[in-house]
Amino acid sequence: MVDASGLAAIDHGEACDEDYAGEELRRYFVQEWSSLKELLDSIVAAQGSAELGMYKKAQSIIDKYQEQGHLLEPHLEVIVVPLMEVLRSNLAGCEDIQDADLEIVKNVCCVIHKLITVCGYKTVVKFFPHQASDLEVTVALLERCDKEIKECGSLKEESVGEYETKCSLLLWLSILVLIPFDLASVDTALGYSTTSTASSSPLVERMLNLCKQFLSCSGPVREMAGVVLSRLLTRPDIHSHLLGFMAWSQDALKTSQDSSTGVFLIPGTVNALAGIFKVGDRSILLEIAPIAWKEASALSDSPLATRSPLLRKLLVKLIQRIGLTYLPPKLAAWRYMLGTKSLSQNLEKTSDVLPDDASAPTAEQDEDGCDVPEVIEEIMEKLLSGLKDKDTVVRWSAAKGLGRVTSRLSSENADDVVASVLELFSPTEGDGAWHGGCLALAELARRGLLLPRRLPVVVPLIIQALHYDVRRGPHSVGAHVRDAAAYVCWAFARAYMPALMSEHLKKLAPEMIAVACYDREVNCRRAASAAFQENVGRQGNFLHGIDIVNVSDYFSVGSRPHAYQHVAVFVGQYEEYRKILIDDLLLSKIRHWDRGLRELAVVALSLLVKYDPELFETTILGSLGSWSLSADLNLRHGATLAAAEVTRALHECGFKLSTEKEKLVAGMVPAIEKARLYRGKGGEIMRAAVSRLIECTASSGIPISSKTKKILLDTLDENLKHPNAQIQAVAAAGFKRFVTAYCFPVNSSAIASTTTKHLQGLKDVNPARRRGSALALGSLPQEFLFPLWKDVVDGLCSACLEENVEERDPEARVNAVRGLRDVCNVLANSQSQFPDDFSVAFVATLGGQVSDCLFKALDDYAIDNRGDVGSWIREAAMEALETCTVLLCKLSDTQSLVDERFAVRVFGGLIKQAAEKIDRIREAAGKTLQRMLHKQEFTIPCLPHRCELQQIFPSDESLLWADPMVAYPRLVRLILFPEYRSYFVAGLIVSVGGISQTLGKVSLQALLDFLNYRIENDNRDISLDQDRTGVLARELSLVLKTSAGNDRLALPAIKTIDALFSKGAFNDLKSISNTFATEILDSLQAELKGSKDVSKILSCINVFMGIASLQVQASKQAQSQLLTLLGHRYPKVRKVAAEQLYLVLLQNGQFFGSSDAVDMALGLLLETCWDGPIEGLRDEKKKLLSLFGVLGPAPSPDNSAGSQHGLPPLKSSDENASYASLVDAAGY
Repeated sequence: MVDASGLAAIDHGEACDEDYAGEELRRYFVQEWSSLKELLDSIVAAQGSAELGMYKKAQSIIDKYQEQGHLLEPHLEVIVVPLMEVLRSNLAGCEDIQDADLEIVKNVCCVIHKLITVCGYKTVVKFFPHQASDLEVTVALLERCDKEIKECGSLKEESVGEYETKCSLLLWLSILVLIPFDLASVDTALGYSTTSTASSSPLVERMLNLCKQFLSCSGPVREMAGVVLSRLLTRPDIHSHLLGFMAWSQDALKTSQDSSTGVFLIPGTVNALAGIFKVGDRSILLEIAPIAWKEASALSDSPLATRSPLLRKLLVKLIQRIGLTYLPPKLAAWRYMLGTKSLSQNLEKTSDVLPDDASAPTAEQDEDGCDVPEVIEEIMEKLLSGLKDKDTVVRWSAAKGLGRVTSRLSSENADDVVASVLELFSPTEGDGAWHGGCLALAELARRGLLLPRRLPVVVPLIIQALHYDVRRGPHSVGAHVRDAAAYVCWAFARAYMPALMSEHLKKLAPEMIAVACYDREVNCRRAASAAFQENVGRQGNFLHGIDIVNVSDYFSVGSRPHAYQHVAVFVGQYEEYRKILIDDLLLSKIRHWDRGLRELAVVALSLLVKYDPELFETTILGSLGSWSLSADLNLRHGATLAAAEVTRALHECGFKLSTEKEKLVAGMVPAIEKARLYRGKGGEIMRAAVSRLIECTASSGIPISSKTKKILLDTLDENLKHPNAQIQAVAAAGFKRFVTAYCFPVNSSAIASTTTKHLQGLKDVNPARRRGSALALGSLPQEFLFPLWKDVVDGLCSACLEENVEERDPEARVNAVRGLRDVCNVLANSQSQFPDDFSVAFVATLGGQVSDCLFKALDDYAIDNRGDVGSWIREAAMEALETCTVLLCKLSDTQSLVDERFAVRVFGGLIKQAAEKIDRIREAAGKTLQRMLHKQEFTIPCLPHRCELQQIFPSDESLLWADPMVAYPRLVRLILFPEYRSYFVAGLIVSVGGISQTLGKVSLQALLDFLNYRIENDNRDISLDQDRTGVLARELSLVLKTSAGNDRLALPAIKTIDALFSKGAFNDLKSISNTFATEILDSLQAELKGSKDVSKILSCINVFMGIASLQVQASKQAQSQLLTLLGHRYPKVRKVAAEQLYLVLLQNGQFFGSSDAVDMALGLLLETCWDGPIEGLRDEKKKLLSLFGVLGPAPSPDNSAGSQHGLPPLKSSDENASYASLVDAAGY
């Protein structure tokens, strides 16, 4: 069944988590900035000689803002300038760079590099000092760092932060090389010669050699080296070195393609060339452009470029910048301009009407771009091919490059470029070409290069791109295309005047809002919503634009169910948008490959019925009927569900179907049956859809023939026997509606046959049949239940327990519990229509047999390979127990049934579940207790401690009982109430002693806080409140005694006692200490007998140690147990027993014997290797036993060291003779 509420329950906050986290980070930064400032001030005050931890803490604070770097930018000057001064002062105070404290340099540079990572190097470099005197020092420091790395290896570079140092120093060097005078003047190697130039400067050679070497690095050092080269080689006084670098790059690109270093060197070299062509003067670059183009063109076709997206992106950058170098740096005068740069001229405009010549360039406007070099055509081909690249980063770079180059072309050439881009929107092209085409159109529009006369051709293509979705196997591609198409719509809003866009927006606006409401991906919905909002704000004249924008904002469309079921429904009230929304659902979404999306689309379609029911009845319902027999499974499933939901929605609107349409809907299921569409792939989802269709048909009251009734009933019976739980649930809902709508009036024989059939199904060997029959019985109306109500109750009670171990099925038991609840609910609500003797018998059955069955179900802890499957039954039993208790309280004369004993059993069982380890069960139990304690409709009589329970379980529905931090501090107060204490402790020990460490710590801490009076109890007897630990100790002893042999409770109980001993909770026991200790020891001895569970044995040893520390009479018995375990067969047990015994004797040795005996025992325990071979330990064990007067066990004829614990005798004297012995020795 398509459950709208269930779909809406999809985590609404998931799409907004990142936004919430960003907002929290912004608020938190205000607090952290003061901490960061204090750290930096301390570092600066110590001139960098601060502890390494201070640097690490500063880096960790900065690192949190990787996605919120703008928060740090206003404070960069305060951070960077003092740190760079520390760096400069450290270097300036040294006569030789070798004397500089490299550790200070590294630590400071690590903080600087973290800022570069978060805020970007272009932002950080603005605050670097640029004195000419720092140039040589920085180069020397770089050389020293590089020398150390070569000597120490690459691992040190990763571990101590040399690459951060090199990155920061290279970035500093990139601004130092921009000094406005000849570099030879700062090169001390040249002395004071007036004839020296930068071309002959050794300093320049050193920088070039360093950067060339760094170009082959694999990290961010390569990028920084490219930045330095681009700034250095484009200086006018370094022209000869530029030519030399071009020759070196040619050789490097040719020789390293097949080498291992080429993977890093070639991208680094291309990046450096791209940087040179970005910042260099055109007069300098024209000389080297042919060389660069030749190398880039050849490299773009190489195998290495095919494998490397990074290299392809860098090549696209280089190629576009070469193209810009060949073209004069003038913007085309023919481009479309939305306005002028003069504010007064814009204000003087009185009309929004486009001038006649705005969309067509004149000859005068076009005359500047007549001479275009031939190489530009090849460059444009490379960029256009880049638009079809398989990687998004390459397509994005190609789109931007295409826009930049086109802005310098003539209108005729630019029109050819636009035509080439439009060719990418071909059905034969892949998704990459469509995405690249959208990006290119957006860039051209933003730059005014897509002239208005092209819009009639472009807009239909963009509409296609907004809905681009191509199936690829089990999924589809196209989300990036739709996102880029929304970007184009956003760009159009900012690029053109409203008069130009008014006609086009009539087509675009509904398409944008359809994508904003119905797209599968959240980024596409948000992009379309942003585009729609931008158009409403800038273009104006949108029908209902402001109202829609207020509803379809960024956060509203973030949740898919909310967008489908609320935003789209609001938009659908406007006729201008309704048709597009309906068409999108019918032609795309109900046939989508994602089943969840189809079901959500069906719900969304039904919500639009109220706006135009006639359209749905006359047109859409007929189409859905024919599509339900389609060969396409997705369309068939979606159409069947849509027909069901539309029929239901039409009925709820009060719209009467025509006879033709009633026949169509009634005949859909028989037609699907006849076409045998349940078989093969997809048969399961069609069964669920058909069951939903039957349910909606019945609820709508559509008349059907007797033959059709039989077909529908047989279909429901088959689906009820299906092993899929979802199909059974939908079939049960359909069965309930079908019986109510089409099975009245009916004779007694038909009633008996239907009820008997499902009663027999409860005993079927097939578990799926039992599950379906239980659901079916719970769906029957009172007329079908009354004649055989006792048989139904007996059958369901028997099915809830399933005493036959071989046939036990957890799902069948869950359905039986729920069916029993529904049957009791139906019979109780209709008892007034039946004879008085029925009421008496039913109430007695409800308070006796049914309640006992539910109490037993509440204790179902069955486990299989899926885990604790019994939790499913317990959860259903809690719901059923609540219902039955409410019914008993509402029925008259129930004081004898709902007495104090009954109330304690109900609430005690729920309290036990509320204290256990599974969050889901704890949440269900907590909510159930809240409802039962605070319901106004009824009151449970004779409930002990009602007021105290209402304090522990208040009416606040926002309490999260699944959160241990919320639940256990409240629940531990239940220890003080003797009526509920045993139930609570039985549940608590499973949490404290369970396998979940987090849950164990939280529950144990809450218990300790309560025992130490850090959790107070209100309105309670003080005399009882003073003995909390004693009360708990007695209860734990009782639980351990009653759970003997049951590891589900015994092992957690032992671990709980162990944890309480380790925390010192039992250190102050007075009156009951010896009794408690004796009972615990007796229980532990019974548990140890024959046990091979190492975890249990070790927990018992810890408890023995705790008892031995109490200094009571039973302590000597505990010491004796520890001495005995020194001869255990498992080495790990022997070792732990020796350690614990050593601690006991060290702390309380005088209690167990004389000081000489204790000293000798401590020496033996310390000097003996207790996890060694067992043959060499017998003498030491005998000595220890004799020291304390403990009689050892009689030797076994089989020489078995473990026979005293009921273990099988050892067959070999060598305990390492087999793999099994090795496993035993490891303690597993």
